[in-house]
Amino acid sequence: MKRNSIGLIYFYLITMSFFHITGSILLSQNSEEVKELKVLAGNWIGHGAGEEVRFRHKLGLLTLTVKHKTEFVFNVNKEGKVEGEGTIEYNLDNNTSGLDDLVASVHSLMGLAQVPSTGVGEVTKKIGDMATDVKGVTKIQYNAPHLKHGPEIRHFKFTGKIKKGIIKSSNGKNSKAFLIELDEVTDFTLVGGNPDNTLIAEYEVNRVKTDAKFPCWSPFIRGEGVIRKGPGDIYVAEFQKKGTHRKGKQVWQEYGYVWMARKVTSK
Repeated sequence: MKRNSIGLIYFYLITMSFFHITGSILLSQNSEEVKELKVLAGNWIGHGAGEEVRFRHKLGLLTLTVKHKTEFVFNVNKEGKVEGEGTIEYNLDNNTSGLDDLVASVHSLMGLAQVPSTGVGEVTKKIGDMATDVKGVTKIQYNAPHLKHGPEIRHFKFTGKIKKGIIKSSNGKNSKAFLIELDEVTDFTLVGGNPDNTLIAEYEVNRVKTDAKFPCWSPFIRGEGVIRKGPGDIYVAEFQKKGTHRKGKQVWQEYGYVWMARKVTSK
């Protein structure tokens, strides 16, 4: 019994020594990282932009691209925690060149419908009847999807984190660097402060207008930017990411997001 007690005491002492040493190493590493992070503490300003094809007709008739540009400010504390706010301007572009060509061809068919000798009068008349079912409309008229109120501005707040990490340099070697990740934004407000996460798109066919709602999107997406020293030893953070089918949505096509920030004060 005495031998077992001695064994247990020995095991306890070894275990405690291990945790003490490990804890001391981790504490030392954390302290060193916090010390290094202090040089990044302060106020930063940034700008960004992005675009994403949200719909492309398989025959190229219509392409809808959402675009944004953003300006933001944030503070980094001595532990690398980020808190900031900014504004984002949304827009919706459309490319209707294929649709324009299609409508032009239908217009031509509608003209042929008035000439019995063409032999396609009944067919083209049906196309014309289907395309002009609103009283007073004599040809296809449309206005492709666009933001109903024009470019819209929203305000947002965000958080993030700076940490030590590993990046691959241009020569293919790994090197240590500070990395920054800004969290995706989910809540937006109008300039006056009222919550509003919704944008309204409008489109029109033969004088019939239809509204469609869709959510505001974040100026920041998942991924880490790299911090480096710029001209005059100014700290600069850069983020760039592109790809296709973001968030696994197959209807969404190629996208590109970029933002850049620089440290302006140490307070």
